[in-house]
This record gives sequence, structure tokens and C-alpha cells, in this order.
Amino acid sequence: MKHKSHAAILALGATFAGTALAQSSVTLYGIVDQSIRYTTNADAANNGSVQVTNGAITNSRFGFRGEEALGNGLKAIFDLESGFDPQTGYLNQGGRMFGRDAYVGLSGPLGAIKLGRQGTEAFNLYGDYDPLTVGNYTANSWPFYMTDARIDNAASYDGTFGHLHLGATYGFGQQPGSLSKNAYWGARASYDLGPLSFGGVYQELHDIANNAQRMWGVAARYTTGPAKLFFGYMGGHDATGIVDASLNDPSRTVSTGSFVANPRKDSTFFTGITYQATPALSLTGAAYYDDIKNVNGISGNSGKRYTGALWADYALSQRTQLYATLDYNKVDGGAYTELPGKSNQTGVAVGIRHIF
Repeated sequence: MKHKSHAAILALGATFAGTALAQSSVTLYGIVDQSIRYTTNADAANNGSVQVTNGAITNSRFGFRGEEALGNGLKAIFDLESGFDPQTGYLNQGGRMFGRDAYVGLSGPLGAIKLGRQGTEAFNLYGDYDPLTVGNYTANSWPFYMTDARIDNAASYDGTFGHLHLGATYGFGQQPGSLSKNAYWGARASYDLGPLSFGGVYQELHDIANNAQRMWGVAARYTTGPAKLFFGYMGGHDATGIVDASLNDPSRTVSTGSFVANPRKDSTFFTGITYQATPALSLTGAAYYDDIKNVNGISGNSGKRYTGALWADYALSQRTQLYATLDYNKVDGGAYTELPGKSNQTGVAVGIRHIF
């Protein structure tokens, strides 16, 4: 689930000049990221598991990004991005050819308008303010199931005016006679004030019955020397059952109540730090806490989840890194359904990432 905050790194890939116009270009870019991971209590019998899996922090992907200068600062833009598992070669996002991004638009001095599949406003905001930049392992990415990550049939706007960054998106529900059924809308704003950056977001996703999943939050990042400090909050109110369905472990047989009468409510807090110890070595620590009400649509079924994660990244070059991760999860109360066996789980992994 890696966010676009790494677009500048990915753009180091090869650029091929367009043949029709000197001011046109198409860039091939991507990441291939593989890790070997050991996880405790990985099934209902609490057996450990060793596996080769997609990257810890960055999911593997490749894409094509292009632009054409139209004059007066206006550009036509597009992005087609596909996620995949290197260990099998299979596509992610349900087997979509371009499941991460597929949009076309116009960009100019007043901002960019894009049409197609793209990130939600919450995903866009927290990708910049989460110390793990929205991790890939379920063990460290679970808070962001509330952001819904990406949506289809979307029209979005984003613009930067000095230190102010704005974004808004509407996802068409494609339902005759209704502008809200199966639809999405969201808005975000952030501001850079010297070493401090802070922002907020609100969004809603509706299902086909027009039940709403609402999500809101604020976050901040402070830079001091080689360190960056992160703080954030995410609130959620889900009458669709989407969040519970995403977080419940697939091996669990789960009883559910009425999500409409008893919507799931989340209050999630996180903090973390990244530290550039040397030009090659980066260290990251993060902690997450979620207080949950009405788990699985059952009134009074409350629970909590706690997560800690450590990550060390060593750059062999500008494009290739080795890394190691350690994460720990604990659940209690109604949140027990989010893990397959015991109420706790520990994971360790080592991996290699190549950016092109």
C-alpha cells in the first residue's frame, strides 16, 4: 500500500522522448520489493509461518507516466500503475491490469484535474504523515483500511498555493437516479510552516444501499535535524461493514450484527519517528492504537488493537536498498477476530528493494 510520496524517487526511471512532440514524454517506473518474513501465531493452531512475500513498506509495482506541454503552463497528464507480487508474478488489486492508478487529466498553475481510478483523499493525506508512509504488511497497514486507498470512476482536483495544499475527489456511484449510492466524496488540506507540516481530511464512501462509511482525521509532521516526528488521529463511523470485513482474519468464522443499527466506530492514534543515522542508514519506529466500538455490527462489542513497528533501511545505492523489520500486534475484546489465533502476533523480516 505505498503512497505517492515516493513519486520523486520512482521518477528516477528511464524517460523516453515522444516522437511527435519534443515536449512530450513517457516514463517507465517501478519498484520490485521482496522479503522473507517469519510470523508467530499465523493460524488458528498458533503455528509460525515463514514466507516469501511482497515488500514490508513498499508494494511492488510498475507504471507508465506521461505528460505533454500544451502551452501557457498547461499540460496533459496520465498515469497507469499496476501492483504485482514478484514471488508469483500475479497482479494485485483483484487482478486488475492497472489497479493502483489509471487516470488522465490536465495540470496547470492552478492545480490538476484527473479522471479515472486514483487514491482517496484520506490515503493521499496519510501517505505523507504516517511514519511508515502506509505500510504493506497487514501487521502495519491495518489502520488504513479506513481510508479505502483507491476508488473507481473518480474526478479529482489537487493544487498547491505557496505552503497550502488542497485536494478534493468525487467518485461517481454510476447508479441511475442517485448521486450518493455507491459514491465517494472527500476533501483534504495541509499546510507547511517551516519545519512543521499539518493537515486534515474528511471523506464518505456509500454502498449500493446508500449506507455510509465516514472517515476523518488530522496529522502533523515536524522535522528537526536528521529526524522527523509524526503524530496523527483517524476517526471512523462505518455502517457498511467494509472495515470489519477487511480486518477480520480470513480463517475466522465471524458472527455479525446490524452494521446500520450499530455502525463500527474507530478512534485511532499513531506516532512515530524517522532518523537518518547516516547517508545510507535510515531508522524508523512507529506505534498505533485503536479504540473500537460495535465490532462486527454488534452493540457493545468493544475492542482495542495495539501495534508497534521498527524498520531499518540501508541504501546500497540510490536505487537499491536492504532492510529489516520487526512488528508486534496485540488485540483484545471484540477485536480478537482480527488475528487468527492468540491475541498477539510478532513478525520479523528482511528484504531487498530495487527502484527503477
